[in-house]
Amino acid sequence: MRKTAIIISIAAALLTQVSCVGNKTEQSKTDTIAVSGPNKTAINDMSEYNLDGTVEVGGTKYSYEFAFQNDPSQPVVTTAEGYRYHDNAVLLIIRNGQETIFEHRFTKESFQSLIPAADYKRSVLAGFNFNYMQQDKHDRFYFIAVVGDPDETSDISYSIGIAIDRSGGIATSIVETIDTEPINNDLNQDPDEDDA
Repeated sequence: MRKTAIIISIAAALLTQVSCVGNKTEQSKTDTIAVSGPNKTAINDMSEYNLDGTVEVGGTKYSYEFAFQNDPSQPVVTTAEGYRYHDNAVLLIIRNGQETIFEHRFTKESFQSLIPAADYKRSVLAGFNFNYMQQDKHDRFYFIAVVGDPDETSDISYSIGIAIDRSGGIATSIVETIDTEPINNDLNQDPDEDDA
C-alpha cells in the first residue's frame, strides 16, 4: 500500500507538469478554462526540469546537478491508451568543487534489463531525483529513476535505485521504498495511505 502511494505521489508530481502541447482552450464570456492532459493527435512532452544539491560521500562534500529533458532523438513511445510521447533523458553531473568527477546521460535504455519487455515498450523515462531514503549512507551517491507509462492513472511504473561509487561504477536495482524531494513545492504532500 505504501509503495503504491509513493509511486502515485511521484508520478502525480511529475505528470502534473506534463506540457500542454496541443491542448485546447475552451472559452466562455466570463473566463477561460485550460483543458490539460495529453493529446492523441500530437506527440506529447513531459515537463523538463533541473535540480541540484549537495551530498557527503566518504567524508567529502560533493555537488550534483541534473537536467531532465525531452529527447526527440529517441523513438516515440505509444502508450496502451494510444497517446504518443517523446522519451526523456537525464544528464547527471557530480562535482568536487569545480572538478567534474562523474558525468553520465541516462535514458530508459539504461534500465532496460530491469523492466519486463511489454512494459518497457510502452514506457518512458518518467522521472529522476535524488534518493533521500539513502541520504544517511555516505558510501555512494544515490538517485532514483522512474520508468513507466506517462499516464498518471496507469499501474505501469518502476522505481529504480541508482548507486554510483566515487570511481564512477553504477549499480541499479528495482526499489520498493523511495523518498525524493518535490519537483514543485506545491506538490509536497503525500496522499493519505487510506485513500490510495
